[in-house]
Amino acid sequence: MILTDCILLIEPIGFAYNSQTAVDNKFQTDNKSSLAMFQFKSFKSVLEENGVIVRTYSPKDNTTPDAIFPNNWFSTFPDARIMIYPMMTENRRLEKRADLIGSFMQDYPSLDDLSYLENSGQFLEGTGSLVIDHTSKIAYACLSKRTSIEALKEWEKISGYTAITFRANDETGFPIYHTNVIMTLADKFAILCEESVFSEDIKKLQDSILRSGREIISISLNQTNKFCGNCIELLNNKGEHLLIMSEQARNTFTTDQIQTIEKSCRIVSSDLSEIESIGGGGARCMIAELF
Repeated sequence: MILTDCILLIEPIGFAYNSQTAVDNKFQTDNKSSLAMFQFKSFKSVLEENGVIVRTYSPKDNTTPDAIFPNNWFSTFPDARIMIYPMMTENRRLEKRADLIGSFMQDYPSLDDLSYLENSGQFLEGTGSLVIDHTSKIAYACLSKRTSIEALKEWEKISGYTAITFRANDETGFPIYHTNVIMTLADKFAILCEESVFSEDIKKLQDSILRSGREIISISLNQTNKFCGNCIELLNNKGEHLLIMSEQARNTFTTDQIQTIEKSCRIVSSDLSEIESIGGGGARCMIAELF
């Protein structure tokens, strides 16, 4: 699996409960934030101390409450491409900044912008919607309001990758809003909330993961609510494999699950409890990979 040791983080300027995204993100809690910047800085320091290269940017103002989750509006590819994605809510579309995109294009001269799909109500929110294996050119996508079939078809056409789609609900029967809260794809294993996946789709999903040579670490819906599915594998500057997660997730994994992870990765975690609670996204959501 192609991994990177370089990522982008966006500071939580204006970070707040986003009523627009809360319509379908049931991980969010309507509270005020006081610790988001402290938790962000601690997370950045932990990553850098463990040998990850971190580039940090700040929003221009406080009008983008979810700017801390940049992986939704853009992603990079190992062949020096960058893609911009169609976002469902209007205040998240404001996160797309021409100056930032321009700076990226020094390293990623090939740009594809799917933002036009917003006009027809078709959405695909980056590596929130897509859990990607760049080696196999496969992406896993849980269909939802934010992950549209038509947008996926356009993404497949432009990227040359194949999307494996499935459907999943939470414990109340409400659709899961993003793929990356129930699924993590690492080099040697996949973390998956199997009980959330529709019975008609689970075998297709399991078979694809197992064919890739990965072991499935099955997590419960309760573990999913603690962001155990929202992890990401990175390299560090020594070539060591790291699995990045929140402290809440680490404390919720079982001993056996931790042992399976640690066969191939060293776990790196940080307290993101306030960001998870108010923003409804965890460690993986905060990280945009720079291949």
